[in-house]
Amino acid sequence: MAANQSASRILPKLVITATAAGGTILACHHLENQRRILDCESDGCNSSTLPGALSSLQTSGVAIVENLRLTSKMVNEVKNMPAANSMPTQLLKSQRRQQQRRRGPPGANMMPQDEPWRLSAYGRYHCLENHLGDEDIQLLEQIEQQILPLVQGFFREGGGDESCNTTSKSTTPTTNTIMDGIYRSELQLMTAVPGSGNQSWHKDNRARGLSIIVPLVDFTPENGGTQLLLGSHNNKWPVFANGGARVINAPAGSVVAYDSRTIHRGLGNETSEGRPALIFCYDRVETPPPGCGTLGSVGTSYQGRLVDILTGARNVLSPK
Repeated sequence: MAANQSASRILPKLVITATAAGGTILACHHLENQRRILDCESDGCNSSTLPGALSSLQTSGVAIVENLRLTSKMVNEVKNMPAANSMPTQLLKSQRRQQQRRRGPPGANMMPQDEPWRLSAYGRYHCLENHLGDEDIQLLEQIEQQILPLVQGFFREGGGDESCNTTSKSTTPTTNTIMDGIYRSELQLMTAVPGSGNQSWHKDNRARGLSIIVPLVDFTPENGGTQLLLGSHNNKWPVFANGGARVINAPAGSVVAYDSRTIHRGLGNETSEGRPALIFCYDRVETPPPGCGTLGSVGTSYQGRLVDILTGARNVLSPK
């Protein structure tokens, strides 16, 4: 009898606890999947001048540079180059099976090095520089010349890297050096096919560097344009000081630059067309990416999720 009475008291509490837990999980899932657009005017990330872009990179960690936008002719040339002609348009079944078999921390489930198109997340394919042909690289380096003033200005403005405490010199190859101590650490063509999934939140580098995305189609919330946590490049960044996670909404050919320390992710593509883009990354020779190990990557992933959920809740409770 006593046991039945005890069970009758405990059962309602368990039901309430389970209901609350389920509701919390659903609420967090909803908050984490919001796709709030980066408003260039109110968020101060749009600039038509180089000084304005550098100022935006310093404050919010992101800049869309209007006067560097590629012409439609140049965008079409990139979309027609040899590497782009082999770009996946749907999730490849053989790679899906390999992806499902692989386990590891965020970003560790890449395809083998000999695959021309490698998988970083479900439905996200990357063709890295070592798989680009001479004709491809020649065209992309022409584009690089157009964005080079922004890259040089960013590193000149930053001076020394206050986030790097190392005194040892890296043995990173410097064949892609663009200025004293600065090199191109990454050049790639990527796409997110229809039905692709979200990336884990991550930083391109824990040390100060510059990443540039050039959309080859319009970036929208629907096709999974890059989502960034504004201001997260700043070590003194207050969690609620900025507007939380914002999605890049920019036309094809735009030059979207962000500080490599900015926490960000690519979103899943919910449309019926692929979302191709070019990616250029620049870092200091002494602080090559990613600048952290597995635990650091996992920590950043959870930090991004937590901040995304908290700022999403704030925006729901106190909309502007």
